[in-house]
Amino acid sequence: MISHQQAYAKYLTYGGTLPLIICALDWHVYEALNARFFANCYGSVIISFLSGIHWAIYLFFFEKCPRNLLLRSNATALIAWISLLAYPFFLGFFLQILCFLYLLWLDLELERVGVLPQWFYQLRRNATTVVVLVMIVIMVSL
Repeated sequence: MISHQQAYAKYLTYGGTLPLIICALDWHVYEALNARFFANCYGSVIISFLSGIHWAIYLFFFEKCPRNLLLRSNATALIAWISLLAYPFFLGFFLQILCFLYLLWLDLELERVGVLPQWFYQLRRNATTVVVLVMIVIMVSL
C-alpha cells in the first residue's frame, strides 16, 4: 500500500475511536442523549465492520487463512449484536471488549501467516488498545 493510503487508514482508524473517547470523557454531560447506549451501539457497529474485514480477507486469501474464519467472524458479529441486548450495560461492554480482543487475536494470526501487513496489525493493535481502555473507563463509571 502506498504510504499516503496508509496515512489515510491511520487517520480514519484513530478518528473512529473518537466517538467512544467522547462518550467516556463526557458521558455525564450527555446523559440526556444516553451516551452509554451510544457507546454500546457504536462498539457493536465497529465490531461488525472488523468482522466484515475478516470476510473480505477470507474471500481473497482463503488458502492462507485459518480454517473457519468466516464462521468465527460471523459469530463475533452476532455476539456484538447480543451485547446490545445485554442488561446491565456493564455486561454489554464486557462482551464487546472480549470481541475486540478476539478480533485482534485473529488479526495476529493473519499477520503471522502473511495475509495482513505488519503496519496494519500494529494499527489494529493500537486502536484496539485505545478502544478497550475507553470501554473499561465507561464500564467502571456505570
